[in-house]
Amino acid sequence: MSQINNKYSFLLCLTTLVLLPGCQSDNDANMVEPDTSVSDNTDSDWKLVWQDEFDGNAVDSNKWSFAVDCYGGGNNEAQCYTARPENASVADGMLTITAIKETYSGPAVNDSDPSYDINDTSKTLDYTSARLVSKNKGDWKYGRFEIRAKLPQGQGTWPAIWMLPTDWVYGPWAGSGEIDIMEAVNLKVEVDGEPPVSAIHGTLHYGKQWPNNVYTGQEYTLPDGANPADDFHVYAVEWQEDEIRWYVDDVHFATQQSSGWYSQYVDDEGQLVNAPDDAPFNQRFHMLLNLAVGGAWAANVHNTGIDPSVFPQSMVVDYVRVYECAKSPSTGAGCETIDENVTVTQGQTPPDIVIPDTSFGQQSPLNLFSVGDQDALADGLIFNSYNPDNAISYQVVTDDTLGNVLQITKTGDTGNLYFEYTPRADLSHWQALGALVFDIKVLSIADGTEVLVKADSGWPNVGDATIELPTTLDQWQQVSVPLATLVANGNRFSPGSTVNFADIVNPFVIEPTGPIALQIDNVRYQYQLDNHTQLSVYDDATNAPFAYGQYVASGELIEEQIDVGGEHNMVTQLSFNTNEAVGYFQSPTVFDLSDFTTLSFDLYVVSDPRASRSLNIKMDCQHPCSSGDFAINAPEIGVWTHYDISLTDLQNNTGSSLDLTKVDTPLVIFPNWGDQQGVVLQVDNITITKAL
Repeated sequence: MSQINNKYSFLLCLTTLVLLPGCQSDNDANMVEPDTSVSDNTDSDWKLVWQDEFDGNAVDSNKWSFAVDCYGGGNNEAQCYTARPENASVADGMLTITAIKETYSGPAVNDSDPSYDINDTSKTLDYTSARLVSKNKGDWKYGRFEIRAKLPQGQGTWPAIWMLPTDWVYGPWAGSGEIDIMEAVNLKVEVDGEPPVSAIHGTLHYGKQWPNNVYTGQEYTLPDGANPADDFHVYAVEWQEDEIRWYVDDVHFATQQSSGWYSQYVDDEGQLVNAPDDAPFNQRFHMLLNLAVGGAWAANVHNTGIDPSVFPQSMVVDYVRVYECAKSPSTGAGCETIDENVTVTQGQTPPDIVIPDTSFGQQSPLNLFSVGDQDALADGLIFNSYNPDNAISYQVVTDDTLGNVLQITKTGDTGNLYFEYTPRADLSHWQALGALVFDIKVLSIADGTEVLVKADSGWPNVGDATIELPTTLDQWQQVSVPLATLVANGNRFSPGSTVNFADIVNPFVIEPTGPIALQIDNVRYQYQLDNHTQLSVYDDATNAPFAYGQYVASGELIEEQIDVGGEHNMVTQLSFNTNEAVGYFQSPTVFDLSDFTTLSFDLYVVSDPRASRSLNIKMDCQHPCSSGDFAINAPEIGVWTHYDISLTDLQNNTGSSLDLTKVDTPLVIFPNWGDQQGVVLQVDNITITKAL
């Protein structure tokens, strides 16, 4: 079953990962004679190794476990999964999975979540259904998988017969893969006079951890207008090394090969790497049978929503049979049945893996797209999208005013576009004072559509904000969103979660909530001090993006964080066991301080054995740009002294080349060069302020 999450949900493993709806049981469903002929396919060398003929009067717990949750499958589905016989029963040689319209409460998370409690009733949904999982009871690598089933019908039904990895070798979904043997939505629904919906789908999901996954698949319709909801059919896949094939009633309709799939995952050293060979489909998988209701697929296509009048609906399963290729169990090859007329489904090409660049994010401003049209997208970034319904399209176009711009069109409600930095970056120095800034022009917009922007550390660690759009079409407008606002807002779709700027994978996400066509340009992070009357460099600790640094030509300069109590609490203490050193407070990026007037700090001398107690400060603007050495009067030993230094005085200092538009080091402090031994200083409350 395909995992789709229009709420940007993070899907992991185990029984609740991706939900599929099931089929309807008509009144005569249980009267259908089960197929009791079990063939071991001797002629084709397929050997039966696992089966469930559903001959008992209850689900066989030696072969299946139940998912129990109201998680919604990560697809915003409307059902709670239960282990009740009302939702999954065995009788007359058939398994019946039934979706029922009823209010039910259960666990809000799935059983892969550390907080999962089967007795939790904190989430309530409007339908119930069942999901059976063979994990650790039936797990296979390669083989033929046959399921004879009759599917449900009606708007909002979503049955699935599918497989997930048992060991998740290549990381969370979908880096470790997913095989959808069969899934269908809204069978027999009629839309605008078209023939009733009758397609089934066979799909692979792979690539990287959601939301950077991809999928490829093929749909199939039965001959002569037959509908899968009207009768039983045999759905099968043959899976061997480097190839997977799909069949309905032994009709081969789709093939995918390893040249068209891939897996990229984060290894034990934290590096994104390409998985080997035909990964991810070279590990053990297990089977899932379920019937979901609504969700990101079923509720968003055909007549949309859920038609409550069609429920209850059932998926009825006659048997599940798993075969091993006796000719080559280790590869699954040699037993295949192939229709040479079936064209191999075109796959996906793995994206280039970006080599981490420690300088990414250190420049100011941090240009992400098309500032000056230098290659449009910044080095190291790639375009990507969450686009389950193919509603998002984008292209770089030329605007008469701004040159290269990014045009984004969205035709539905689900999906977003983002700039991805796959190695992940520490952008924490941008959080307090930085803003996401860009230009936007709306070409067309549907009523009610809003536009969200986000910064993303990997779902659900996302911060978002709704931006103010231009009131007039075809008019450029600048947008500015403080990054601190994104942190404070958090993830509206996962309350309690927010972005971590020390670990950013997608520095820019744009997500319209409905149909729209727009253009954006000059997307960047920049420091915006317009609304700040004071810039705090140090107060009990250095404030990002500033950090303490030092230059020592000889000897030793010891920096310590000391708790002196009282009104000062934590301070920076510098002990000069040298005559040639300076301590400084520096940002990896520059600030425009041209609207600021005063550098302030508190200074305390613990000891100073020198005959001449001279002290100096400097302000640097990317060395060698500097104010030069600026002498200050040394404070009385053992007395905290406050200093206010005019930035104009620093600019006018003898030998100064200070450029206030690009200050990176607001304070350098040191005793006279060549005469420092034994001096111990403490510094606190370093600020830069504007005139009031």
